[in-house]
Amino acid sequence: MTDPLNVVASLASLGKASDPVAEEAAKAAASLWEKVLGPPSEALGSHLKKRVELWSEDALARRVLERAAQKADTSQPGSVPPRVAAGLFEQAQWADNEFVAEYLSGVLATARTTEGVDDRAVSWTAMVSRLSSDALRLHYVVYTALRKKLMGQDADVISHWTTKQLVFTYLDLVPRVDFGDADVWTGRLIAAAYTLEREGLLTAMTHGGADHLTGLPYRNYQLPVPGDMLITATTVEGCRLYLQAHGLGDRWASAIGDADTAFEHWPGVAPAVASVPATWLEDLPRAAG
Repeated sequence: MTDPLNVVASLASLGKASDPVAEEAAKAAASLWEKVLGPPSEALGSHLKKRVELWSEDALARRVLERAAQKADTSQPGSVPPRVAAGLFEQAQWADNEFVAEYLSGVLATARTTEGVDDRAVSWTAMVSRLSSDALRLHYVVYTALRKKLMGQDADVISHWTTKQLVFTYLDLVPRVDFGDADVWTGRLIAAAYTLEREGLLTAMTHGGADHLTGLPYRNYQLPVPGDMLITATTVEGCRLYLQAHGLGDRWASAIGDADTAFEHWPGVAPAVASVPATWLEDLPRAAG
């Protein structure tokens, strides 16, 4: 049975002998492949031979592999189930957006375990594949803001903060989150928000200006003016996806607020995206009367 890792290691001889740069890249990919996915496994089988060649030659898939290596502790033995690797790298070949690449690489890093049999990452890969890059970007913004709110607080009782709504003003979002020109920006933002709500990653979500949000509980507060806002509560599943994206999917949802856990900044993501401020709805001044 053909060992796919040997396929990767032999890429330099597949028509690349005259290109030293490509040859070195192929060798590096072979080493990284084994470091992240584990030692050669008969379970992969010869039927994946062509796929392994494609993944290893594909720059986008290789970027996901490289990011996963940075998020996983590759100094310890570990491997990734073939079923997870197959589904994830099929998606990785199209990961031409930084957020897609980061989320997939985090899922891959989390899927690397000592036993190499935990295939829960199959469902996380499927979820990421259903989300647009806009939705992933907004998810990152919301849950990064949530993390900042929870750091230093007692986040273990999840129901205390998943029932609370966060308020994001468009005045804060627009300069930091690139959703295109003004004529399409709002539509893309709202579409992303409803996608996240559909997937169970946001809840109790609404949007609009203070003159529009006149029902309960919003009329009890002095909502920010001028401009519109996005108001939403978060979910356990949303926290778990955020942890997956950072290669920390083995931690429970409350770890999102752990001040001792490092959430490294992603190199291809503008720092401004991680600095969108939010306010708890309940912390806004109460409306008169």
